[in-house]
Amino acid sequence: MSSFFWNYEMDAEFPLSILDFTTKGDHEKIHWHNYLQIVLCIGGSGKFIFTNREYGVEPGDIFIVSDFENHVAISGPGEQTEYIFVIFLPALIASPGSRQFDFEYLYPFYYNTKTFDNKIVHGLPAAQAIGKEVLALAEIWKKKETAYRHEIDAGLRKILALLMKHYQAVYDEYYTPDSQRHAKVSDAVAYINRHFDDAITVQDVASELHMSESSFRSLFKEAMRMPFKEYVTFLRLTKAKKLLLTTEDSINTIANSSGYTNMNQFYKVFHKYVFMSPAEYRNSNQMKMQK
Repeated sequence: MSSFFWNYEMDAEFPLSILDFTTKGDHEKIHWHNYLQIVLCIGGSGKFIFTNREYGVEPGDIFIVSDFENHVAISGPGEQTEYIFVIFLPALIASPGSRQFDFEYLYPFYYNTKTFDNKIVHGLPAAQAIGKEVLALAEIWKKKETAYRHEIDAGLRKILALLMKHYQAVYDEYYTPDSQRHAKVSDAVAYINRHFDDAITVQDVASELHMSESSFRSLFKEAMRMPFKEYVTFLRLTKAKKLLLTTEDSINTIANSSGYTNMNQFYKVFHKYVFMSPAEYRNSNQMKMQK
């Protein structure tokens, strides 16, 4: 399987959980999930790899993750990185029939995977303010005193407002999808996430969704802000980069594992998007991870 769906069972009436999470070395697998995620690094250092980007991780850094994007967190050899995860289903904040005002809290999570910056650097005032609120939320969650759910609901909305404020200052607009069209795209993304390292085609996905090829192409590009082929390319490169960083496998083996049977094509695509060869990427980043 290309990447796996990380299913986490949450209370249907209050679909939120706050977790302490530690990555150790390269054990984590590329995955996606149906919940939204706010991440605070509280110790160690490492890397966060997303569909089209990768980030160094240091204490105080904030990351946000949508309900469709492949990603993985890794640490250096023999190292570990500690996080607090705040995870919740969108319906906790806004469900069909809710005010437009409530849906606006979720706008930062409907981002363009091609250009979005998932990381808010620890030195920024926004990261410091959000980190403080995440720590407070984690304490409320651990104690679970009277009315703790209401406190958490209020605290989460404050964090979301801080995220809105930060990202509105950076991006001119958010993507605000039609719910039915977004559901179709979510189904498509889930299918692509499971099969991107196979010989997957537009026809395969369109057939899976019972759509015409032209309708699917148009819907996918509108929703994801990139063509189907480019999205598959980003997923394959995400897997290739993780394997280059965390295994001693040959570049040929990694290319094949990532969905490429033509090595010339793999090298060409890798250099186009990463601006270096696979070997240069491996050597450069392994040295950084070992520091």
